Parts: sequence; C-alpha cells; structure tokens
Amino acid sequence: MPLHPRFLATALALATVLAAAPQGATAQSYPTRPVRIIVPHGAGSSPDTITRLLAQHLGERLGQPFVVENRAGAGGTIGLGAAARAPADGYTLTVGHIGTLTINPNVYSKLPYDPVKDFAPIMLSARTPLLVVVSAESPYKSIADVIAAAKADPGKLTFSSAGNGTASHMSGEYFKTLAGISITHVPFKTAPEALTGVASGAVTLTFGGQPPAWPMVKAGKLRALALTSDQRVAEFPETPVVAETLPGYEMFDWNGFMAPAGTPPAIVATLHKAIAAILAEPDVVRQLRGQGLLPMPNTPGQFARFIDAERGKWARVAKEVKIQLD
Repeated sequence: MPLHPRFLATALALATVLAAAPQGATAQSYPTRPVRIIVPHGAGSSPDTITRLLAQHLGERLGQPFVVENRAGAGGTIGLGAAARAPADGYTLTVGHIGTLTINPNVYSKLPYDPVKDFAPIMLSARTPLLVVVSAESPYKSIADVIAAAKADPGKLTFSSAGNGTASHMSGEYFKTLAGISITHVPFKTAPEALTGVASGAVTLTFGGQPPAWPMVKAGKLRALALTSDQRVAEFPETPVVAETLPGYEMFDWNGFMAPAGTPPAIVATLHKAIAAILAEPDVVRQLRGQGLLPMPNTPGQFARFIDAERGKWARVAKEVKIQLD
C-alpha cells in the first residue's frame, strides 16, 4: 500500500531529527569524562607551560579534568603522530606547534602524521619570541660578541636545541645563515635539557622558549642576550632584539589547540568558545604576558590559514639554509 505523502514527510523529518540527535546530545553534554591533551614536547617547555595553565581553567569551566600528557621526542613528531591516530571524539586533543606543523613538513620527507589532513584546528593560543641565552659565566655579552667570535673561529661555537626540526633548531640555523657564520648544532631531547646544557657551559648558546628560560636568567644561571621578535617587548624593555644587530632576523614560536580530524564541529566549537573565554581573562593574560607569551584571539578558520602561511614561510627558510633531516 503506498504511503500517504504527509506520512512520508513526517517520517523523513523524524529520521532527520534522530540522525542529528546523537551529535547534538554529544555537544550539549560534552565532556562527560576526562579529556587528554597530548603535548608533543617536554615538561617545562613553552607549549607545556601554556597548556597546563589552560587545562586547569578548561577543567574548571567545562566540569571535567583536562589531563596533560607529555610525549616528547623526534622534534615533536612522536606525540603528534599519537594524537593523529586517536579517536576523533573530543577526548584526545593535542597542541600544534610551529615545529610540528610548519617546520617538520619542510625538513622531513616522512612524518607519522599529515599536518593538514589529520587535524582539526581549534584555536591558536599564543605566540612568543624566543630568548637567546648564554651561560652566566660566558664571555659573550651581546649578539655582536657572538657573531664576532664565530667569525674569528668558525665552527668552535655551539648552539643547543630541543631537537632536530624544532623552533630552537631552525632559529639557530636561520641566525647562522643571516650572520654568515658557522656554529655547530647540538640537539637535545627537550627544551629544559637544551637550556641546562648552556647553563653548564657544555654548549655556547641556545634560542630558548621564554617560560623555561627567564627563571634560569633570574636565578643567575643564564644571561639573556636578545629576543627574536622584530621589536622590543613591553614586558622586557631592557632586552634588545637580534634584529638590532642582524637586520631582518625575526622568529616567533607559537602553539595552539587541535583535535583529530573528524572531531564533531559542535565539540570543536565548545572547546573554542571555552579557550577564547579563558584567554580573555585579565589574570590569565597577565600570567601569560609575564612569561613572554602573547595571547592570540582567533577562530578555527583563522588558525588554519595562519598555519598555511607559516608553512610557506618555513619552506622558504628551509630552502635558504639548505636543511633536510632525513
């Protein structure tokens, strides 16, 4: 017996509602259990610092714990690879970073993740210039001193990094190229280890993240030479920038929240709304800026376009410094 048109229309409408209900219910109730955030860098690094601060606030705002899990190694590729393989249900997030999303694709021919296809951008959380530091006992008092010493004795000076392909590594390579000097790269596994190598005198200098570097400067273990921004930062007006000695040099580290590709848009929207609200809180802004981290309000779409532009920039730099890591 043929179905009455009105009955058919009602059935189709009901089917549509039922099909949409699970996603709507998920968005309304999310999260119902703890959320894991994979940070593909070591504890104490810049991405780790901001993620732990925001994770605490996310837990308070959304009613479930947001648990940070550090998976450092191989320039962040290990942790990001694990995040790419996680279920796209909103219960595993990760922190995308300048190194993992825009540098690594230009210096490694094979990665355990696709930086474009495997992730859904949520929000760029902050960017920060790096801090060039030497040991407190170092004879070098300025960027000009470092360049002069490197030119006088090519290859003698060394710089540490948090690993091949990381922001600290590429900052040093870019510095070498613009200055026309030869200094030897010494990779460590994590940013704190790279800083400790400099503080001990085992390595000449490093381009370190500000959150782990400034406390060591204030403790008298390191000496700050310059920031890598294009101009001086209001919070640290006495600290020069590399470009004052080496015109054209500029480097900003950055990181942001991402989810595995396929995560329901409603969950992405819930997370974006919460993170944006947290980054607008005056106390949070003060805490971040006090560590050299500059909050960056943006949308998921803007974050995606930012990543694309940064990938193009580092493709040019990688070509200029002639670096390939595999």
